[in-house]
Amino acid sequence: MPETPRTPAGWYPDAQGEMRYWDGQAWTAHTATNYAQTQPQAPQQPTQSFAAVTSVPVIEEVGKRPWVRRWQFWLVVVVVTFLGIGAIGNAATPDSTGDASDKQTAKEDPVRASDEPTPTPEPTRTTEPAIVLLFVTDQKDGDSWVASDGKEYRLGLINTPERNERCGPEATAFTRKFLDDGFVVDAYTTDSHGRSVAEVRDKAGKSLNVALAKSGLGDDRYLEQFRHENVDLGRRLDDALASPAKPDCKQVAKPVPLVNRPKKKAPKPAEKCMAGYSPCLPIVADLNCPDIGHPVTVTGDDPYGLDRDGDGTGCD
Repeated sequence: MPETPRTPAGWYPDAQGEMRYWDGQAWTAHTATNYAQTQPQAPQQPTQSFAAVTSVPVIEEVGKRPWVRRWQFWLVVVVVTFLGIGAIGNAATPDSTGDASDKQTAKEDPVRASDEPTPTPEPTRTTEPAIVLLFVTDQKDGDSWVASDGKEYRLGLINTPERNERCGPEATAFTRKFLDDGFVVDAYTTDSHGRSVAEVRDKAGKSLNVALAKSGLGDDRYLEQFRHENVDLGRRLDDALASPAKPDCKQVAKPVPLVNRPKKKAPKPAEKCMAGYSPCLPIVADLNCPDIGHPVTVTGDDPYGLDRDGDGTGCD
């Protein structure tokens, strides 16, 4: 490492601004004032810049200067004073930057922000309107009736037989039992008879229209004609009518004969008969018509010669 060049001997201003003699290694006691009294010689002019020649002497002279003249000390005092004033001001000022700091923290660290509990708003309590159930007061058949509100209702898009038709009584009984505990209606139009056409549900929310279709007691007689009035109901009826149940009233019963047919008697076991005759004739050496006493049918050969005229009947 190269050595730092020494400042040559000469007159230089010291820390107090007075011209003092530097002997090349340290300051001497000779100053411009006392030296002039002992030796009237003009001070030697510096040959280098002030910054270059005072680097070493100033550093070595710092230990000889009084502490009150050290600029580093006063710099520290000023800095500490400003910091103390700032701290007092922050303590006296309301924490208006707290929210901004929290928001900045939330932006920089969303995980930390999410951990902080947030107040949960009170749920709004809404009172549901009470469901008013209707009841059947005058039932017409399986798909129409008068209700307790005085209106006559007709089931939409599903048809049931009249009371006097096949399965009519069963459909009427099915509807009466379904609506026995009360029902609600979703009326969507009025028919040509002034009846409210509706989808009807029991108090459990089950649709009577769909239930009749599934039971096999309702049919799609008016479904395509009025499907446009309630498309959603029509779609659900399509599914129900695709695989309906088969009620007992639609089971085809076997016809019962008016007169009992006589039971056929089992034929008696065949005896030893002469082949070619009916009824059976015994096997003998010879047999004549007077011995038989009744006509016989010749079915093959005529060993007894009973069919003399060849018409297939012997003993006639």
